[in-house]
Amino acid sequence: MPKAKLIAVEQLRTLNELLGRVSDPERAEHARRALEFAYKEHPEDLERVPLGDYVDKLAKLHFGVSGHRADFAFAHWHVPRLEDFSPLWIRQAIVVEMKKLAGRREGLLLVTGLREAVCPVGKYWTKQREAQYQRVRDWIDELVCAWATRGSRLQVVVL
Repeated sequence: MPKAKLIAVEQLRTLNELLGRVSDPERAEHARRALEFAYKEHPEDLERVPLGDYVDKLAKLHFGVSGHRADFAFAHWHVPRLEDFSPLWIRQAIVVEMKKLAGRREGLLLVTGLREAVCPVGKYWTKQREAQYQRVRDWIDELVCAWATRGSRLQVVVL
């Protein structure tokens, strides 16, 4: 299996553990078993399906179709590959996701694909790309803080 997909599997395992802390432990165990089954029995599927799709399926296993509990909300933004990361474009995407978290005391915003969007496969990670990645991360953090519900506990995870 390619190195990138092994990393994706590890990211999904880590995310499952994180989500297991805020959802039902039985669901976390079910999701862990499903991940292991997919990894062992259908590795070719892991190579074809984007990480963002697996994240959404994992969230459904933990929270159901709505992605919410009464006191906890989950939102996922998969960054598309673009040449230009303008603050306006990022603002629009983050605001859409933050609206999904509105009104909950706790929430998790998961951002996937940022590293790949900044540095496509086959390209080198340069100081310029590192600076662009950090600039986008800073924009995300600023927007999340600005749009978070007062008094809420919000986690932002970038995979």
